[in-house]
Amino acid sequence: MNLVRFDPFTVMRDFDRLFEDTGRPRNRWMPRVDVMDQEHDLLVRTEVPGVDPENIDVTVEGGTLTIKGSRSFTSEETKDNYHRKEIFEGSFERTILLPEGIDPEAVKASSKDGILEISIPKRPEVLPRKVTVEVQR
Repeated sequence: MNLVRFDPFTVMRDFDRLFEDTGRPRNRWMPRVDVMDQEHDLLVRTEVPGVDPENIDVTVEGGTLTIKGSRSFTSEETKDNYHRKEIFEGSFERTILLPEGIDPEAVKASSKDGILEISIPKRPEVLPRKVTVEVQR
């Protein structure tokens, strides 16, 4: 009797891949994004290896953060030269819904080692306040 190990996450990954591929042109790529809620700001990290920072456009408008960019490899390459091609070229766009209480005027972005970091500060009125409790005896 042969036993087959069942991994429920395999089914979920296959399901995600099914929806990732539908409707998306094959020449487009979508960099992965991490969004972290920190004490004073929202930090967004995006993988953009091989993308010149001058080819990245970051906008905050109407409660959304949009990251657009493109990358290409310029050389004497043709489709006939490849045995396998997995690195996507072309344009990308990611849109992230932002929570209430951020300051769109103070957004900062920097790129280092293929990682784009975007810092979106929270407005002072939404920051946690520390209140001193008086003890009465």
